[in-house]
Amino acid sequence: MSWQPRGRVVVVTGASSGIGEATARRLARAGMTVVAVARREERLHALADEHPSIRPYAADVRDTAAIDELAAWVDRELGVCHALVNNAGVGGGPFTGRDDLDDVLRTIDVNLLGTIRCTAAFADLLERSAPSRVINVASVAGKLGIGPAGYTASKFGVVGLSESLGFAWAARGITVTQLNPGFIETEGFPQEQIKRGPMGRLVGQPEDVADAILAALTSGTPERTVPRWYRGFVAFRHVAAPAYRRVASGMDRARGSRD
Repeated sequence: MSWQPRGRVVVVTGASSGIGEATARRLARAGMTVVAVARREERLHALADEHPSIRPYAADVRDTAAIDELAAWVDRELGVCHALVNNAGVGGGPFTGRDDLDDVLRTIDVNLLGTIRCTAAFADLLERSAPSRVINVASVAGKLGIGPAGYTASKFGVVGLSESLGFAWAARGITVTQLNPGFIETEGFPQEQIKRGPMGRLVGQPEDVADAILAALTSGTPERTVPRWYRGFVAFRHVAAPAYRRVASGMDRARGSRD
């Protein structure tokens, strides 16, 4: 069923830069009231100054109490939440052993547990606002397992969470989408390694993902890959696993780094 964005209320996490910032702008232009959430409050206020329908809210997705208060604030101030875009994320570094444990746990805390905290906090309000949407920004890395281990593990988790909730929450009027970007150039993910190689021309921009998020909100699709042709790599992974492993093992990123 078609879902029109104009007049709807959406919460976007990780909105102070990159995909989240581009998404807040795109959804505001589409006529939505956007609650832009991130830790860097000054950036959120600068974003809100650009568009009157963007409401800044400083919070850390690692803080359960802060996220619960965010949901309560949205309920008090706006009364509804038609969509939640779980975008907050970090990349993390390589996992070589005990010295990297804290970094891996932080990555999983932000990317996976942060998504779970926000989804839990907004579940009842989303149901009361149905038909509603949850867009979980995962990654093609959550399908292929190439890159830093903590990052790929967190994104595999987001993919699984999204698929499971998509089935479980449909009866509540909540559509859950896993949105899987490929290589996108952002402040946290400059993609320098990829841009130096033959795939450099394939690196996308945050605005590409923002457009895909708007399209996913409108259509209610359970899964979206951006750019779409990255789905070919996922299909290759499953239908020709031995060949895929030979190709993937030769990639720089298969060493577990995103440099």
